[in-house]
Amino acid sequence: MITLNENIKLQFSNMGLFDFHGEWIHPTVTIDSFEIIYVMAGEIFIREDDKHYLLKPGETLLLSPHHEHGGTKVNFGHTAFYWLHFYCDQIDFFSVPKQFLPDKTLTERKMKEILHLQKENPTLAELFLAEFLLTAFTVPEFHNKLAYETSEYIRINSNRNITVTELARYFGYNGDYLSRIYKSEFGTDLKTGITNQRISYIKSVLLNTDCPINEIADACGFQDDNSFVKFFKYHEGITPTKYRNKFFHTHMNNK
Repeated sequence: MITLNENIKLQFSNMGLFDFHGEWIHPTVTIDSFEIIYVMAGEIFIREDDKHYLLKPGETLLLSPHHEHGGTKVNFGHTAFYWLHFYCDQIDFFSVPKQFLPDKTLTERKMKEILHLQKENPTLAELFLAEFLLTAFTVPEFHNKLAYETSEYIRINSNRNITVTELARYFGYNGDYLSRIYKSEFGTDLKTGITNQRISYIKSVLLNTDCPINEIADACGFQDDNSFVKFFKYHEGITPTKYRNKFFHTHMNNK
């Protein structure tokens, strides 16, 4: 258990990754902890007491303790989601919405990290959980529309090797001007912003799939796996395989 702001207690309980192919419906249960559900694949039809929710990939739901929740419709095909149980005596401190859409790449990485740390270092897992609750649903305030649109284009296309020249041509501005606008909003130049988003995307793929390195390299626009490994190691100081192996503890079950 950790204490925040002198008197707010937060305690991580347990978590796992539910990953199932076939017919499935969430069981009806009442638990004494809060629960976060973050959907990776498929759709989840669930209720809490009389309130019904439809969760799609990328969406998150916060369930409250001592309230009955359960599935309202059978799922078919592939269903995957992280579930995380925790205790908190003052949940309003975090201002967490009931249902929200957090940053996909950061959330997937954070879930994987907490999943790993629950056995290795429970206290650090609680700190990571606190960080998620404080920041995951926060919508940043942008002052420049062009900078925001540029950032979104980079994020959406982070699975391939985009360039400043491509961005300048797409938005119809000089590359140097676009880079200055981007830096004034985000504090880093455009080329670095592209690299950071690409690295973030690669980390998400490494942590949340079992795809071999050569397939990831190809999917991320690299000519071969050697150039992919060199790129990742240059920016992260570690090979993709070693980075993936840092988070080898995965708890998967059927809820």
